[in-house]
Amino acid sequence: GLECDGTNGGLCCRQQFYIDFRLIGWNDWIIAPAGYYGNYCEGSCPAYMAGVPGSASSFHTAVVNQYRMRGMSPGSVNSCCIPTKLSTMSMLYFDDEYNIVKRDVPNMIVEECGC
Repeated sequence: GLECDGTNGGLCCRQQFYIDFRLIGWNDWIIAPAGYYGNYCEGSCPAYMAGVPGSASSFHTAVVNQYRMRGMSPGSVNSCCIPTKLSTMSMLYFDDEYNIVKRDVPNMIVEECGC
């Protein structure tokens, strides 16, 4: 996946984004970390990206993109820039009974984006 670094011409990419739990009021139950780079996806998914290795989020998307490239699909069918690879993050927090819990939370960090 591409990094949003200003050189990708607005194509689908991963934008680095720091999430500060204090700013959203979650610091009263999350002990650690204080925040993390969760990142997000942004950018366009033109039909020609259908042939770019790793740019399609699924085989279904690749097939639909092939139709789009050949002008055979309705104009309203567009691919969106979405996370294609997410990773786990360890967190330390208080549960409902104020027990301290350490948990590896899946799908917390956007690692790669695609169409």
